[in-house]
Amino acid sequence: MADSAEPEFFFDPTDPAFRRNPYPVYAKLRDEHPVLAGPLNSWVVSRYEDVEALLRDRRLGKDLGGTQFFAQVAGTGPDEEPPPFLGLGLDGWDANLFRLLDPPDHTKLRNLVAAPFTPSAVEALIKSVTAVVDELLANLPERFDVMEVLASQLPVRVLGDMMGIDREDQKLLAAWSTEIAHILELGAAPSEDVAIACQRAVAQCTEYFVKVLQEREGGDGTDLITELTRAGETIEGLTIHQIAAVCVLLIVPGLDTFANLIGNAAVILAEHPDVLERLAADSSLADDVLDEVLRLEPPTHASWRVVNEPITLHGRTMEAGAVVLLMLAAANRDERAFENPDTLALGKHGRKHLSFGRGIHYCLGDNLSRLMAKEALIGLAKRCASIKPDDDEVALKPGLWLRGPARLPVTTTPRVG
Repeated sequence: MADSAEPEFFFDPTDPAFRRNPYPVYAKLRDEHPVLAGPLNSWVVSRYEDVEALLRDRRLGKDLGGTQFFAQVAGTGPDEEPPPFLGLGLDGWDANLFRLLDPPDHTKLRNLVAAPFTPSAVEALIKSVTAVVDELLANLPERFDVMEVLASQLPVRVLGDMMGIDREDQKLLAAWSTEIAHILELGAAPSEDVAIACQRAVAQCTEYFVKVLQEREGGDGTDLITELTRAGETIEGLTIHQIAAVCVLLIVPGLDTFANLIGNAAVILAEHPDVLERLAADSSLADDVLDEVLRLEPPTHASWRVVNEPITLHGRTMEAGAVVLLMLAAANRDERAFENPDTLALGKHGRKHLSFGRGIHYCLGDNLSRLMAKEALIGLAKRCASIKPDDDEVALKPGLWLRGPARLPVTTTPRVG
């Protein structure tokens, strides 16, 4: 723990009440505990101005190696301490996924994969993404599960096609992504079965991409994996395992968090039928709708950083080696930054949400995620005059920081004409 001057407040993200509705707790954090000391030398930061500044602060990194957090994630903590965090037992290259996230490795790998995700490259995908959405929503029944029909299918189809992965193997990627997503849940304590499944999925997914990279090495294809092998040849010291790690890091956040985004968006559209109607009439509103969905109910509620140099904030000093949880979802509803922050307001906020981050770790897939999400929302609005969840309370996926429906059965009114 950090210093003991912290006023007594127990922040328990495992509390089922918090999971159902974390926003009152986030408000208390912002108002009374903007920098809160947590377990394993960690900190929780919740105000917009602070979170935005720390996302850009180069004194913070993402290399977990050597931290108490990583000791728990990698299962290397003392035997007598039951791991309160992941305890996933990762080792070798699987564990090194966590050690590729700061310069110079981060810069090298980000440059490797940046080209397919530039605005111009993503713009070239509009027709293909729209075609996938139309296919998935064709002959849509009045009752269907948004997660099953659209949210989980769209990202694996788009990313899988970009990588040149066939449909059967895309199913494998989707299954692995679901298991590996537990790694992103810093602070969660999975059961032994879940931890073992995650270990297995990391190893199998990494091995899969190593094999595919080897098969496509020297090829002349235009798929993302072949292009990665060619680009990798120009970067000194880059290994095939590092390129495979890039592929894993593209797939896991890309699939699970995007599914959360679409599920959360469908819930918000159901709660705001006027917005659904406006979007059906004017698809140019999709950007504004998406930004408000990302602000109000982001798919990832927290982003972690590692303190490389001591930082003092609100009278608290975060020492080197500490892990900081930057509460994106709390910052997105900070009344200091947004007027009426809990209310959906299209195009009325001067500041932008933090859901894709800031600085050198800004989400590389931002442009592609936005394209897929906008086409998905437009597709739903064009086909559904109303959306009503079948369950009184939306069943959420288990976890702490990744937030989205586990399932979302809805009854819709088909749009006529």
